[in-house]
Amino acid sequence: MDALLRAFWGMIPVSAIALPYALLGWPLLAARRRRRLPARYATASAGVDCAVFFAAFLVFFLVTMPVGDSAGSTLDLVPGADITAAFSSDGSLWQVVGNVLLLSPLGALLPLRIRRLRALPRVALAALIASVLVEGTQYLIHDGRVTSTDDVLLNAAGAALGAALSRRGWRSLDVPPPVPVVIPAPRRTICEAPALTLRVPRSVWDTRYAAIAHPERQ
Repeated sequence: MDALLRAFWGMIPVSAIALPYALLGWPLLAARRRRRLPARYATASAGVDCAVFFAAFLVFFLVTMPVGDSAGSTLDLVPGADITAAFSSDGSLWQVVGNVLLLSPLGALLPLRIRRLRALPRVALAALIASVLVEGTQYLIHDGRVTSTDDVLLNAAGAALGAALSRRGWRSLDVPPPVPVVIPAPRRTICEAPALTLRVPRSVWDTRYAAIAHPERQ
């Protein structure tokens, strides 16, 4: 643990500097979104967005910060080699824990804002691609780190773990659709047809119905 703190000592002042900016941006972004969103959703979505940018900034600084005095990078493409070394007697489990926790905050927060990531396989795939880009960048800038296949797998597993922990709240920030207002149609007044009085002419009555009405007149 002491070696890990010495290697990443710069994270403490960077976090202390970046955190006030994130806290200041939260109410400003929420006030801007209140113009078109309810207050609850505006405040919560602004807080999640600021947390995402804060975590992404820390991840970027962490993966690009040089470690040790070495000017080169080491490439290790054997799956399971670093994990096996971490569980050995002279290894350190903190390296494994750190790789698992590296992308877990982003895996937990991004599905709250991006609907296409609301599936564990999609989160794991996105984290896998991001981790490959991170490890490739570390190898190209020669910051003294080890570019390992195990780091990619652990980062993807950590992002999926974070997404699984926040899965129940993925839809909590979705703004409900507006309720349609039903405007009743104007009532139409149906005009009653005038009553028609049918009158049978006297001549027709006498010739057709007189015999039926008065059989004695036959």
